[in-house]
Amino acid sequence: MIPKINSLGRSFAGVAAYCLHDAPTPDDRSPETSERVAWTDTRNLATIRAERAARLMAATAKAAPDLKRLAGAARGGRKLAKPVLHYSLSWAQDETPDRREMSRAVDGSLEALGLEGHEALVVAHDDTRHPHVHVVANRVDPETGKAAKLGNSKLRLSRWAEGYERAQGWIRCEERVRNNERRHAGQEVVRTPWERPRHWARVRRERMVPGRARRARGPVDEGWVDMEAWRRAEAQAWEKVEDRRMLEFSRLESGAREEWAELLKRQEVMRQRFDRESRTLIGRLRIWRIEPSLRELAGAVWGRQDLVEGWREDLDRYNRGERAALGKAHADSARQIELKVREVYRKGLQDAEQHARITVQDLVRRAAREMKERGPSITRVPPRLPRPRGPERDGGGFER
Repeated sequence: MIPKINSLGRSFAGVAAYCLHDAPTPDDRSPETSERVAWTDTRNLATIRAERAARLMAATAKAAPDLKRLAGAARGGRKLAKPVLHYSLSWAQDETPDRREMSRAVDGSLEALGLEGHEALVVAHDDTRHPHVHVVANRVDPETGKAAKLGNSKLRLSRWAEGYERAQGWIRCEERVRNNERRHAGQEVVRTPWERPRHWARVRRERMVPGRARRARGPVDEGWVDMEAWRRAEAQAWEKVEDRRMLEFSRLESGAREEWAELLKRQEVMRQRFDRESRTLIGRLRIWRIEPSLRELAGAVWGRQDLVEGWREDLDRYNRGERAALGKAHADSARQIELKVREVYRKGLQDAEQHARITVQDLVRRAAREMKERGPSITRVPPRLPRPRGPERDGGGFER
């Protein structure tokens, strides 16, 4: 497992276009084909469609001040200039992880970075010899509007990758284990630029190929667990969870589309009504009565332009707050679905492991029962008879 964090970005649409389409060529700098995309998925978004994920994440990042106000947090601080986090997870060439294994790795990496509650777009590619998946995450928390702190993100992913390889039962990067142990002991690990693996050929030279890997202890001991039964039960748990997740997100997406259409229509009607009433005296007095102030009465009567513009800004601020509140509600619903599905999947894994262990125990009991039914001559060892003594022989085998 090789995690790689790219530089932070400004545009969700640009990163999503790169991940969702084929790599650009000198002849075609903006290809429209998507042959290298194996599958796509989302996290904590009210949609499972990749083409809509970038727009929703951009809207959440833009509504960060309104989300802070709704959460009761301070609106101070600088504006987040780069809300896009893009990183990738790569497996070895001899590994063939399926979609559920890649999804589980993505969830683990997001949790290691502290982004398990943030919006993310997941895109898997199959255009290279090693399987890999891209993750485009939103640094803005959809609940609080605050930006996630990504300090020591590479170190956190390195430790997670080591734990992932141990859980798989194979340590492919021994140097990473040694470096993490040195860091844990308080020693400084400094690597020169020419010592860092830049591409997969360099990774092979760093003794990360399967032939030079060593066996490590994982969470499932093959000596005590029926691995075939565990894999079948794990696949069944994933299929059950995946079907439920797709159904829940389809319902959420259809409901969210209707709610957004209704909200935008109502806000457009409010803006048109404000434009009509701001041109007449009676209309301006109606607007003034919402928050009456003697100081603004004369300006409302005479139709002062700065007063009308201030009212329009108040209306726009109110509309932005409504949109932020609706987006937050949908993000909360998506997060609840993710948490519920993840909990069901973890319970399914526990049941799968328990079932596999019970299967082995049943096999042992069955073997003991069969040996007992065959009779005492098989289950009991006959007493050892004394060895008959013959003529003494010397070291060469000759009788004395």
